[in-house]
Amino acid sequence: MRELIKKNYSILNWKLIIKMLYNICDGLSAIHDKNYNHRDFHSGNILNSIHNNTIKSVISDFGLCSPANQSSADKSLYGVLPFVAPEVLRGGEFTKAADIYGFGMLMSGIISGKAPFVDRDYDLHLALDICKEGERPPIPEHTPEPYAALMKHCWDPIPTNRPTTDELYGQIVKWEKVICKFEHSDSQVATKLKIKEAFNHEREEKWKAQLAKLATNSCPLKKSQNMLASKKLDCSKQLTEVKDVEMKTNDHSTLYTL
Repeated sequence: MRELIKKNYSILNWKLIIKMLYNICDGLSAIHDKNYNHRDFHSGNILNSIHNNTIKSVISDFGLCSPANQSSADKSLYGVLPFVAPEVLRGGEFTKAADIYGFGMLMSGIISGKAPFVDRDYDLHLALDICKEGERPPIPEHTPEPYAALMKHCWDPIPTNRPTTDELYGQIVKWEKVICKFEHSDSQVATKLKIKEAFNHEREEKWKAQLAKLATNSCPLKKSQNMLASKKLDCSKQLTEVKDVEMKTNDHSTLYTL
């Protein structure tokens, strides 16, 4: 994603990123429709190419992909930390909703032009803040409201509250139709006018200015922030221990109150 922005920031616009999200969602939907989880969904596994103002985006690296109903005896966790759902970081089962969480982080990288939590080390402290404090990347002021709402929906700490790929697809298709082909005679003109206004030219220019600034003054990633390759994450044991301590503390507090 960093390379895409660095090389193409001058031609990127709302139409292209919505088309990018459309393509990626379409690919993830195909995986989920076959009842598989990708299990390693992050920006380093998205391949993009732009030619003649047309973007093609595909999901790659299916090395960890597995049937959604298959529980592995190997509980080792691999990934890029910000893209791993909090319930998975805690040692929970991987579900389709965990892929959706990663999609939300991908949306964050696109709209901000930066890697999620770029100012943090990808370590246990960040994992604790994500799981315990519900920390998520800041949302830039230029973000269109529908985009921010969908992104936060994907980030929901409760997996069952996150949208399915079908719901994601439906929302992105709405944007795509409005931004790329808007007709005032449409029966849902009021709703579509709101979308059109949300993705307005002023916001687009602010976003493009941010991308240009980052492309020409990019900061090197921290050693722990390898965005192109997953690594083994060993934080589930510590996160489980913290959760157990909190539960015991709460139990003692309840007894004391009684």
